Amino acid sequence: MPDVTYLNAHWYDSHEVLMLAYVKTDRNDKNRQSFHCAWCGIFITDSGQLFRINGADSHSFVNPSGVQCNFRTFHHCENVIVHHDLYFEHSWFSGFGWRFLMCARCLHHLGWKYDRGNEHMDIHGFFGVLQEAVESVSADDGT
Repeated sequence: MPDVTYLNAHWYDSHEVLMLAYVKTDRNDKNRQSFHCAWCGIFITDSGQLFRINGADSHSFVNPSGVQCNFRTFHHCENVIVHHDLYFEHSWFSGFGWRFLMCARCLHHLGWKYDRGNEHMDIHGFFGVLQEAVESVSADDGT
């Protein structure tokens, strides 16, 4: 992996990878769940960031290769790497292109970052995190 510094900003390193980091939201809510990478355990997001698109925050689609993809949508994620290339082919959300989303620590595929296709859309973007790529931890479990 390239030598990079994580910032609370968007920037491109020499390998054309967009690095994202966000400040965690208040996690004192006892009903809130945090989601950690299933492979290395690093924090990715929490239930306070769930985002409804097309009437739901939980989605299930089959990709062009025939693989079932079950994922949830979130406003923000942290400790992730978003691939530079934006694809509009085979997008499950009209008007949005997708980029691969990987864990910044272990580089496993977590899902996708969806970005708007035109500047006149109200929603700038959101994250689609595969359910099998994260483990859920309740706030009262000591997190």
